[in-house]
Amino acid sequence: MAWRTPKTWVDQETPSADDFNTEIRDNLNALSTHSHGGAAGDGSTTLDSVDYIDLDEGGALSAPAGGHTRFAANNDGTLRYYADGGSEKTVSDTAHSHTIASSTETKASLGTTSLTSTSYTNTTTATFTPTDSTGSAKYVTVHFGQGGYRNVTGTDGTIYIRLLKAGVQTVEVSATIGASVGDGVAVYTSTVYISPTATSTTFAIEHKKGGTHSGVSMFGLGTIARQVRCQ
Repeated sequence: MAWRTPKTWVDQETPSADDFNTEIRDNLNALSTHSHGGAAGDGSTTLDSVDYIDLDEGGALSAPAGGHTRFAANNDGTLRYYADGGSEKTVSDTAHSHTIASSTETKASLGTTSLTSTSYTNTTTATFTPTDSTGSAKYVTVHFGQGGYRNVTGTDGTIYIRLLKAGVQTVEVSATIGASVGDGVAVYTSTVYISPTATSTTFAIEHKKGGTHSGVSMFGLGTIARQVRCQ
């Protein structure tokens, strides 16, 4: 049943039962079942040009119907919402700040040496204790490592380096060194540890060569660990 434009009454007109049924009953029935389709008497599916909405302040929200999100106001003026399948959240305009800061880096390096092993070797370690991130302040640790290599015999091949945290490999990269005497290559990588445990931890780098090539001189294998506060 659709909404019907109400009749305009005139003086001394006597309404009948049919008039009441058509003008009052039927339109009330239409209002009770309307679908907000936008037609006359049905309203709209959207709010247009609304200046503000008054919300009653209340207590905890219950879960909304499927596919909906429920909004309400707190007694302190903040807003709360409860999304379908989620939990009640508070939207606050309380001022807060983030502190961005970097600690002094901890580093270690290895001098010039010959790289002959096809297994990881020459472990070079920096050790420090990350700051606790279980409170409001949050920290990450940036771990960087690199090695420089030079071909001294004219055999090409592949150089590998890896980073380790507390003895466990976290990242590995490789690069090819040229076949001519004097060819060089730098191999480097980095990774980030989010909110690491606040205990004394080793941050290390190791390297190895691949294949059967020989005569690789290494200069400057090193690692750096630096803590950054991000909140």
